[in-house]
Amino acid sequence: MRLLLIAACLSTVLFAADADFAKWWPRFQAAVAKGDAKAVMEGSKFPMQWENGPVREIKTSSELVQHFDVYFTPEIRKAIANKKPEKSGYGEYDVTWKARGNEYSIFFKPEGAGYVLGGLTEGPP
Repeated sequence: MRLLLIAACLSTVLFAADADFAKWWPRFQAAVAKGDAKAVMEGSKFPMQWENGPVREIKTSSELVQHFDVYFTPEIRKAIANKKPEKSGYGEYDVTWKARGNEYSIFFKPEGAGYVLGGLTEGPP
């Protein structure tokens, strides 16, 4: 009985996290599509791992705003616009795609009552 109660509580928490992400994701997508760097920056933590070619890190929020188009390339914007985020470990979500012989994942972490942009990773497929 105790195990059943724990499982029920856990599923309620997980469902709430899914609902929180489902609310957050369209706002993030819209901000990226509009090139609204300030809105994207508000939902981000710095410094941020950003592995895309020679870029390895975004150090500050002002750096993201100043160089938004460098970080959010057309390829990354397309992935955000067209791919469905998948749930991964620790309550995170990610969008993954393959390009130029590598696999890229942009990931989102739970933070407070919502989510934040966690970074971008690049690695072998």
